[in-house]
Amino acid sequence: MTLGRRSRSRSRNGGGSWALLLVVGVVIGLLVSGFVAAPSVAFTTGSVDRGAAAPVVDDTGGFLGIDVTDSVRAGGEDRLVTVTNQLNRTLTVDVSASAALSNSRATLGPGDSITTAASVSCESPQSELTVTISANANGQFSGRATRSTTVDTSGCADSTLVFGNTEIVDQTTSAKGGKAEYAVSYTVANDTGSFDRVGVEIRNLDRSDGVITRESSARSDTISFKSGGQRTGERFEITVRLFDSTGEVQSERIVVTDRADGSGTVNEST
Repeated sequence: MTLGRRSRSRSRNGGGSWALLLVVGVVIGLLVSGFVAAPSVAFTTGSVDRGAAAPVVDDTGGFLGIDVTDSVRAGGEDRLVTVTNQLNRTLTVDVSASAALSNSRATLGPGDSITTAASVSCESPQSELTVTISANANGQFSGRATRSTTVDTSGCADSTLVFGNTEIVDQTTSAKGGKAEYAVSYTVANDTGSFDRVGVEIRNLDRSDGVITRESSARSDTISFKSGGQRTGERFEITVRLFDSTGEVQSERIVVTDRADGSGTVNEST
């Protein structure tokens, strides 16, 4: 009899232990699932520290605030999307789309934003533009969101404005402190009163110096650039843009990559 009672006592205690373990397991499961879901806001796909999948959640309260414009015009340049880092850590954000983009990559601290503009050509423009936003926090967090907006093609007409000739010259010399120097000369042709300006963007590909922009509203001019500090031998990307009254004439865009070594003319067209 005594042995039987002890046996039943052990059975009851064992059942209680299993019940306790079950409750603890459920609680832990809920906590883990909450952790995985929380960092997923505003992403189509993504991951957190250990590579957990991130489901789709609304943009508004997300780790990334994503504000996509309702529509962009074909034949012009418009704001496409503003992305805000709502995490408590620094993020690297990349924006991509099937259109020419400006300001499409940035490193954002908590609360910082990047605004990307899109230029859609009037040559076979699509009715909808898809934009993809990718973010990474040094391997601790990553995510990707895909959004879309409509393209307004009403009144669209490609500009006849073109460059008459252009020349990009590397004028770097070690005798002047080793600073990178470039000169962009141009003339504008087929101007029917729609010409607005020419813009030149200089990006140092070997340093995180950002993009330096120079502009001129003259129909014939030379736009010059000189870097700060010693930059001899470093690689630069030079982008030349022609703008009319509706935005950039994308067919005239010139992009050249060059090492600053004083090699003279690196691009010329007539």
